[in-house]
Amino acid sequence: MRKMYTAKCSQCGQRFRAYERADLLQRIRKHMWKEHRKWMLARMKAGRLAGGPGNPTVGMVLTAVAQGIPVALALIRLVKKPRWNRLGEAVNAFEPYMKPETRTAWQAIKAIKDIDIRQGGRK
Repeated sequence: MRKMYTAKCSQCGQRFRAYERADLLQRIRKHMWKEHRKWMLARMKAGRLAGGPGNPTVGMVLTAVAQGIPVALALIRLVKKPRWNRLGEAVNAFEPYMKPETRTAWQAIKAIKDIDIRQGGRK
């Protein structure tokens, strides 16, 4: 006996069933685009806008560090702890390739951010 996969549309509650997961996902995706097109487009737009001040990319951080400590601190102070952990690890991977003055600035920024986190995010 084969397993039957089931799913429900998050917008209208319509149920879908299929024996293959790929078929189920295809049916849901087709339904969502046909019946809830505006919602899908708004969701995509929200994802593009998610790269706001509290969610900088690694490139943004590297550029800010190269510009100097005040610029980098202004950018990094908005980042919360879980995101900071991932972001810090990613930028640490670039540390061997940084210029000595940039590396020193990055280490200072890490120390300041760690102090901020330990104090509960106070400025």
